Amino acid sequence: MDNPFIEKGFLSSNASINKLIIQKMPTDKITQKLEGKRTVDIFSTELFIREIKKNSNELKIDINDIQEKVLPQYLNKCLKSDDISVKKTANSIVKLFGERLAVILLTLKKGERVNRISRKDWNDTHWEYWNSLKNVILVGGLSSSELGKRLKYYVEEVFKKLNENCYNIILSEDSANAGIRGCLTYIKNPEKRKSYLIFDCGQTFIKRGLIWIDEKGIKNVIKLDKVLSKHTGWNFQYIKKEKSEAEALNSYILSVIIATIRGVKGGASNMGNDIVISIANYVKNGLFANRGGYGKLRLISDNYEEYLSYVLYQSLGKMFKVTLVHDGTAMAAAFSNYSNAVCLSLGTAFGVGFPVSEK
Repeated sequence: MDNPFIEKGFLSSNASINKLIIQKMPTDKITQKLEGKRTVDIFSTELFIREIKKNSNELKIDINDIQEKVLPQYLNKCLKSDDISVKKTANSIVKLFGERLAVILLTLKKGERVNRISRKDWNDTHWEYWNSLKNVILVGGLSSSELGKRLKYYVEEVFKKLNENCYNIILSEDSANAGIRGCLTYIKNPEKRKSYLIFDCGQTFIKRGLIWIDEKGIKNVIKLDKVLSKHTGWNFQYIKKEKSEAEALNSYILSVIIATIRGVKGGASNMGNDIVISIANYVKNGLFANRGGYGKLRLISDNYEEYLSYVLYQSLGKMFKVTLVHDGTAMAAAFSNYSNAVCLSLGTAFGVGFPVSEK
């Protein structure tokens, strides 16, 4: 069936599952009280961090010496610990969220009437599409390494206990950088012996990749150090404050791009004309939707792609073609070999993208 979440080639903002409300539990086998809660109220990086901090003594983690944003990476280490008690505590945290993820997927798959009614911007076609999907590809930092494997295990265990046909849960290597890989597909007809920059702007980090095109036209990905995201708050009471934060965010993004270009050997002169930016917002023809941390960039320009190109030209004397891509769409582009699939990014909130099959 046609994908009702795609409109004129762009992902519609109602594709988000962050608005999904679990009015009715799809099973009575899970003892957690999740009725009436949204998906973002039960599964997010922030909630993982909260559980890790609450259990820091049992996990033997000194949270005073660690930045909050990287605590999930330490949970990965705890899952592999030789200390049985540490490993047990880490597993209990992952089980908590694995069961929640299973409830979310069950709610989407079963599409019970009371849950359909609470999702005002979906009709039966949207629910039927979720029911028709076969593959769920998990990407993002929370799906990487041992953490991803354990989440998958607990999701599948819930479906198995209920005798429900589970989605085919797919994990990928280096899933945290799926957006970088997906952005590769947006560089068309690249010049040989040139490098191209890709940025993945999330709520937590800005990931950076350098794509080198060799003399045979093969794209080689060089991962650069990621940097912390800044000025990504939202829900401002006054437009003046939002505009001020938009200007700060814009300045920060520009500084990261310019510093990255200048840090590459040969600088701008050794680079191709394309820069691709995956970003945690719905974007169409350079215009951001008014939602999330990056949505305030709509206050900077009606076409942020053209704006960035112009400012970079003023700063570097080279005209770049900047392409902005919704982060879920960029991640999904890395999995075009899968049909009947959805790509779910597990991070600050859920990101959604639908792979377009090569067939």
